Amino acid sequence: MNNRYLTGSIKYILMRISVVSLLATLVLLFVELIFVDRKVFARPVVYLFAIVAFNIVSEGNILINRYFEKKEPWVFRVSGRIIKQVTISLVWTSLVGILFYYLIPRAEQNLEKYTKGFILIFTFGALFVLIYNSILFIQRFIANWKISMLENEKLKHEKLMSDYTALQNQLNPHFLFNNLSVLISEIRYAPERAEEFARKMADIYRYVLQSKDKTLVTVAEELKFIENYIFLHNIRLGDAVKLEIMLSDDRQNKTLPPLTLQLLVENALKHNKASEKEPLNISIFMENDNLVVSNNLQLKKTTYGTGTGLKNLNERYKLLYGKEIRIEKTEDEFRVVLPME
Repeated sequence: MNNRYLTGSIKYILMRISVVSLLATLVLLFVELIFVDRKVFARPVVYLFAIVAFNIVSEGNILINRYFEKKEPWVFRVSGRIIKQVTISLVWTSLVGILFYYLIPRAEQNLEKYTKGFILIFTFGALFVLIYNSILFIQRFIANWKISMLENEKLKHEKLMSDYTALQNQLNPHFLFNNLSVLISEIRYAPERAEEFARKMADIYRYVLQSKDKTLVTVAEELKFIENYIFLHNIRLGDAVKLEIMLSDDRQNKTLPPLTLQLLVENALKHNKASEKEPLNISIFMENDNLVVSNNLQLKKTTYGTGTGLKNLNERYKLLYGKEIRIEKTEDEFRVVLPME
């Protein structure tokens, strides 16, 4: 760890403890001078316990805030985050307050005044928590707003690059030449099927061109595209690719980045052998509210991949949903798990 960073962190912690300790002292003085008999709290040990209690409450709230920063960033579910964090903070403050109520030594003859004074101190402590959390909320919200603006620009850049790559992949001369060759052959030997082939080929190109203007599309749109995409492959290669879709209609209304399924299917076709005798089986289904795309492994010996496509897809998911895709591989199966909103 950088020494300068470590020194800065220690200074920040000491400054924070000093400010909170001063605040605890002032609260105790205020309560003791204005509301209760000075003899009830005017002992060094009481001040020491109060300072420790306020610092424990403060550090606990910092840890709570860090936990929520990791689990529920401000970019997602702002109102839910506020309610959860404030609730847990107040519970934490209450637990610390109850603990120190019984730990702090007190004169039994002034128990009633002590209890009233402690309740007032606890009330000020709760207000301190709310104010402290508000400061944390505002600070992190502004910081995350700035980050989200930068990430939005990054997302636009990623999308443009993804769109460009997708257009290159789909409209490159090799892909076009193969399908035009098949179309010419179908026109000569199977005119009826040639018409369907030409229509699905047009649908594929139309979808690619239209999707480059969108950030998200429905699963149903992606599935229709994939069905057409597999159809072209199977007309050219025979029934070498088997596609199984196991999704109910309500699950198909969920959204994902455009051309996500195309990237995953293309990845499977690129790395695996596919023939009528040994078909490549691709399955698309839901599992624990995640969309899963899996295929059996029949790896080609000569294929080399950099993994750039999956890395870019993962970056898009992190920017759009704050979640990462999951890649799972066994001896017989390759799976990509996509988080769904």
